[in-house]
Amino acid sequence: MHHVTVIATDAARNLDFYSRFIGMRLEKRTVTHEDPGAYHLIYGRGDGAPGGHLSFFSWASATAAAKQSMDAELILLGVAPDALDWWESRLTRCAIPYRREHLPLCGTGLILEDPDHAQLALVAAEPISGAVRRTPGFPAAVAVNGLVGVSLSIQATGLMGEILTDVLGFTEIGQEGDWTAFSAHAGPGGKLYLHRRRGEPRARLGAGAIHHVAFRAKDEADQSVMAEILMERFGIAASPPKDRYYFRSIYFRGPDGLLIEISTDGPGFLLDETQEELGTRLILPPGLADRQEELMRLLPPLD
Repeated sequence: MHHVTVIATDAARNLDFYSRFIGMRLEKRTVTHEDPGAYHLIYGRGDGAPGGHLSFFSWASATAAAKQSMDAELILLGVAPDALDWWESRLTRCAIPYRREHLPLCGTGLILEDPDHAQLALVAAEPISGAVRRTPGFPAAVAVNGLVGVSLSIQATGLMGEILTDVLGFTEIGQEGDWTAFSAHAGPGGKLYLHRRRGEPRARLGAGAIHHVAFRAKDEADQSVMAEILMERFGIAASPPKDRYYFRSIYFRGPDGLLIEISTDGPGFLLDETQEELGTRLILPPGLADRQEELMRLLPPLD
């Protein structure tokens, strides 16, 4: 996966939770292209490398996503296998509700919610090679070492599974009950879990819900090939490419109306900041540069 985007409300509260409590590094503070009066905050491992980013659209007026009995959508964050006990103590000390349970095909995890009730799972994952630049002062041995992947709860898991394997570069690696696991690689964003919903469809979007999931394309030529396969194999048309400054994206609707994006690896997050500078200042896309004063009045302070 290239990134997963979730709907948030209070951007400052979101930054406080994911940087100070979870210990992830903010890699980009920018705005949404279609609604530049709202922040787009993007968290990662801190090196700016493509893949495995967790991002948030901050819409202050968003109402909470409806909860359903079949909900099984989780954002999976990896920690060292022996760090779950430390996180359990931390959650208890901070009075954050959680539960420890077996996750099909993924092992034991600690399930909790962020301030907008997005469902997170801290799961045991071996450290990923390469340095991770975390929040200063956060214990490195127990810190989140990357976005493992997500679980999606949809009715048409068969169709989505075929799209994952035939178009998006994943391989099915296991089944357990209503769950199917897929893997693209062992790095950030390399896993995806499908849960088969029985009965009610996915709820309407709201705060705390996954807005869309984006998958990686090496470049625009690779992206074009994926779009052709999607049309030829499944009769699903993707949108024309859109310039997102840090990457180029196409979009299509998958099963149950799921919004899916295919994004190129480049130009990348190091286009306008060094690794050390990542996430330290607000950056507007070039097309919005002449609206900086206006947008600064609209956007609430983050720090």
